[in-house]
Amino acid sequence: MSSKSIRVVLFKLSLAWRNLSQRRSQFLTALAAISFAVFLMFSQIGFQNAMLDSNVAFLRAFNADLVMVNKRRYVSLIEETFDQNRLYQARGFEGVDAAYPLYITMGSWRTYGSRNERPIRVFGFRPDHPVFRSPEIQAQQRALTKPNTVLSDRKSRKEYGALQPGGTGELSSVKVNIVGTFEMGADFVTDGNLMMSDQSFLKIFAAQPSGFEAKLRPSLQAVDMGLLKVAAGTDRDQLESVLNQSLPPDVVVYTQPHFLAKELTYWTQASGIGAIFGLGTIIGFLVGIVVVYNIIYTNIADNLPQYGTLRAIGHSTFYLFNIVLLQSIILAVLGFFPGFCLSALFYQMIASATGLICEMTSGTVSLVLGLTLFMCIASGLFAARKLQGLDPADVYSQKF
Repeated sequence: MSSKSIRVVLFKLSLAWRNLSQRRSQFLTALAAISFAVFLMFSQIGFQNAMLDSNVAFLRAFNADLVMVNKRRYVSLIEETFDQNRLYQARGFEGVDAAYPLYITMGSWRTYGSRNERPIRVFGFRPDHPVFRSPEIQAQQRALTKPNTVLSDRKSRKEYGALQPGGTGELSSVKVNIVGTFEMGADFVTDGNLMMSDQSFLKIFAAQPSGFEAKLRPSLQAVDMGLLKVAAGTDRDQLESVLNQSLPPDVVVYTQPHFLAKELTYWTQASGIGAIFGLGTIIGFLVGIVVVYNIIYTNIADNLPQYGTLRAIGHSTFYLFNIVLLQSIILAVLGFFPGFCLSALFYQMIASATGLICEMTSGTVSLVLGLTLFMCIASGLFAARKLQGLDPADVYSQKF
């Protein structure tokens, strides 16, 4: 870019800034309104991501390349099990290194000595099986060989009481001891999580109904999920296809990415999360468009003599549009950062209060920044139509 072009851009930028800042109170009000729209978009997208990410957090934690479930289990919370023999059959296929049974149900938790009960998710597995990726869990799971011992989720809601090592509680009316902790978080289904050995799981839930359907678990042959590990270099998509074609039709196998995508699709569509929070984001976007349009339209009206002078000395309508475009970008950038900072603080508060996974990701920031720029630029250019066919003579004779 030549020095002349740089000077032209700097002049336009200076003029755009002066047009905006000459009325300080109006300018600050505009930035506050844009920041509010940014905060509204961040909050809606953040809530949506928190709900979705939290609902699949425990699935992401599985140490699995492939996941086997009952064919009727179209979402993880559906309580449909399959026969453990299907895992033995899967182990016989080339490329499958290991297959681990995992048991999941909803029990009731009561802090020892308290009368209040709350539902809590319980995972059961063999203590010598590395069913979770977390090194923290793997380092502690040997302690679960003792009967009626559990690991507790540190991010469980405070209503469960102090779920700390050394503590005790009643899981479905059976006294259990907490021997360690891990981190997973709350979700739509439950506000807390426990892990225990498969033998303790069987001992408690063979006699006590559990889950949403209040079923008994009389045998470890009824598996909720099978976690398959494959050999290095194995094409997981191809193995997924082979297993689904070869195994009996009562089970279905997914790669972990496919399983997560299926789960996210369910929660987005069937639960209405996408529609609800998507509508909130759209409302924030539309609020921003209306606000920015009114701000820039008023600013153009206030500075028509200035724009008329620029036209009189030979500048084109495109030149005037560029000044309005720069005003829009200035508003977008300066309005975005206060909204971003407020939203980041809000995300931390939500994560702390609810236990949900509420993170300010680069993808969310990029999306909201893009929406903010588009919102301001589109509003500015729409308002700039007032400058089309601007005649300096009309400006000074007040004929508009």
